[in-house]
Order: sequence, then structure tokens, then C-alpha cells
Amino acid sequence: MARSRTTWWRWLAGGLAVIVIAALAVPFVVPLARFIPQITRVASEKLGQPVAISALRLQLLPVPGVTISGLTVGRHAEIAIASAEVRPALLAWLAGHKVIDEISADKVRVREAAIKMIETLPKSQGGGEPVLVRRVVLRQVKFEHAGLQLPEFDLDVALAPGLGVERALLKTRDGALQVAVTPQSAQEAKVDLAARKWRLPVAAAPLAFDSLEARGALDKGGVQLPRIDGRLYGGTLAGNARIEWARGWRLAGKADVSRINLAPVEQALGKPVKLTGRLSGNASFSSHARSAGELGKALALDAPFRVDGGEYHGIDLSRVAELPLGKLAPGGGTRFDELRGVLALRGKRVRISAICAKSSVLVAAGHVEIAPDQKLSGKLDVSIAKTKGYVGVPVELAGTTSDPSVKLTTGATIGAVLGTVLLPGIGTTLGASAGGTLEGKAECK
Repeated sequence: MARSRTTWWRWLAGGLAVIVIAALAVPFVVPLARFIPQITRVASEKLGQPVAISALRLQLLPVPGVTISGLTVGRHAEIAIASAEVRPALLAWLAGHKVIDEISADKVRVREAAIKMIETLPKSQGGGEPVLVRRVVLRQVKFEHAGLQLPEFDLDVALAPGLGVERALLKTRDGALQVAVTPQSAQEAKVDLAARKWRLPVAAAPLAFDSLEARGALDKGGVQLPRIDGRLYGGTLAGNARIEWARGWRLAGKADVSRINLAPVEQALGKPVKLTGRLSGNASFSSHARSAGELGKALALDAPFRVDGGEYHGIDLSRVAELPLGKLAPGGGTRFDELRGVLALRGKRVRISAICAKSSVLVAAGHVEIAPDQKLSGKLDVSIAKTKGYVGVPVELAGTTSDPSVKLTTGATIGAVLGTVLLPGIGTTLGASAGGTLEGKAECK
């Protein structure tokens, strides 16, 4: 009796070993490669785009599923996936229901052109039982876009019937950013964004945040963020924003900044440091463009501002009285205790009006314009401290933002000539001041 039991256990162990070996051998024995032409043909018809697959295999362990390698979609591989795995819900399939527990993909590359390709996908014609997908996991996703510099990220989405989102979580692989989307109804979802040591993924403005938090709501037409709080460059930011994409891309919002250190901001923007100090102000902004990458080019921004304890590098306006004598050399800098103004940005064109700069040695007022090619223009009325009060000299701005220059206005030049004739030396400066007064004088308010 004992011998028969031993024999039975040997047969059982041997049978299990055969099953395990067979399971491991299945991926190499079943010739799934012959199904690739049919699968890619059907997929291409459904998507309206060429679909290619390098390899296809069946696996039973550790979880039954199909593995796809070298998957591309689009004429120029606008979407490319190194490997993907589809895991069906076996019990549901055996019962006649098309249910997939999980679709996962690794090393996913999405090019900018894929956005338009996805927008033009043919609508489903229906027919037959739809396939229910419960979860989609994408790892090492790289989005290639000319105007955005997104780091690699992972995306985990739990789906409801009809491909409705139950939960979505995006995390950058460097751990700097996390965005969670949780549906609240059929029309709206809650959005929570949290970032630490994160760089804004906009090529034109890659600003670095020490921290950033935003909360809002997402719907089919866009996302509303009524509360945004951040810390950057030694200061703080508080504001709100609305982004819409239903009919083109639209951006609008407000931002209040306090005590932002300007020097590292200019460096982050790839510009030479021309203005230092601590910036505070409030801005309203809006933009409308055909694509997300073009929003920056169409940006309109209006912002009253104040800069405390800084310096403008390139011109020393405290020596402006030397202009009539032809002795003002380029270079140097203008120190100020306070600089106020109103910034108006329209695309790449900038105008700063109601300028008022004050220090112990000068007071300057006027306006400045910066053209898209960075050329400077504008007028400043500069009053400099002398032994017995202030002497005012009006100047026109010229040159570029990287190489600025000043010259006397026409009226000031005429006055300087007359002053030189009547009273050489100090008369030249006083004549320039008087000549500028006839043109009208800007004052600090």
C-alpha cells in the first residue's frame, strides 16, 4: 500500500513538472509571429494610421498575457513603445466577456505630431461587445515637444466601463512632480498638483520652483486652477489660472509675486543679468493660440511692479549731467532704492510705462520700450543731486537690451548748445535741463 502511494506521488510530481516545463516552453513553441500581419492590418484600419509590431509572444507565467515588442503607430512612428503587455481577465473571457485586467507599456515615446494624429482618429462604429480595460500603466514616458521640456514620467490610470477614468496618477521619474486626477462626476474631476525642486517645462520660461501646489477641477474643455501657491528664487507666488483646449488653446489668470530675486530669474531665462533687486507685483495674463507650444508667443501680460534695493547694469544715469559735455562713457550701473512701473507684454514686445526710480543721488521718470529684436527706445527725465538741489536732464534710450545707450533729447541738445554759448561749463547742463522742460517732463508719482 505504501509503495502504491509512493508511485502515485511520483506520477503527480512528474506530471506537474511536465506542465511547468510546457508552460515555460509555450512562448517559444507557439508561432505567434504569423498573426502579426493580421493584427497590424486590423489595428491600422481601426486607428486610420499605420501600425507596426516587431515581435509578438504568448506567456503563461507569472501571469497569462501577450507581450508586444517594437510597437509603432503613425507614418513617422509618432508613437513608439519598446514593449507592452496585455493581461486579459481569464475568468471573464471564459464566460464570454472581453475584459482586460491591465495594459502596461515601457519606454513610451510620444512626438508632438501625435497630438494632431490622435485628434483625427476615426470614431468607433460600434458593433459587438466592447472591450473593457480596467487599468493602463505607462512607464518611462517621453513626450517630445518643441515648446515643452517634459522630463520622463510614469502614468497609472484606472478605468471604468466606457473608458471612463476612475483615477489617474502622473509622476515624473525624478520625483519632482506629482499630479492626481480624481473624478467627482461624469463631467468634472478634481486635480491636485504638488511639486518640489521642479522646473517649469516651458522652453521659453524654464523657471525653477522650490515648491508649487495647485488645486482645481478638470472638465472636457480644460482645467481651472483657482488656487496656486509657490516658492521660487527667495520669494513667493500666489495666483490662479484657467487653461482651455476645446476650441484652440486659451490661457488666462492672475499672479501676485513678492520679493522675487531677479538675478537668478534672468539667468534661468538665458539672459544676461541686467536688473537686480527684489521684485513684487501683481499681473494679469491671457493668451490664445492654435497649439499649447504657441501660447507663449501670443502672451499678453499687464503688471504694475516694484523692485527694491537693486541696480540696472549698462548705464550709470547718475552721471547723466556729463552728457552735454560728451563725457558719459558706456557701462557702469544705476543703483536705486526703489523702482516702480507698469509692465505691458504683448508677445515679444515690451513696454514699461510710469517708470519711477529713486535713490539718494537721482530721481528718474519716463517710459521704455523693447522691440522683438531687443532694440531699446523711450525717454527718461533724470534729475541728479547737485550741491544746491537737483538738475534735470531728459534723455532718449537707444541701443539694445544687452548694449544700451542714452543721448540727449532734441530739445535738451538745443538747450545745451545755447547754455554753452551763454555760460560754458555749468551753463551747458542747465541749458539741457531747460531745453528738456520745454518738451514736457515726466515725473514720479
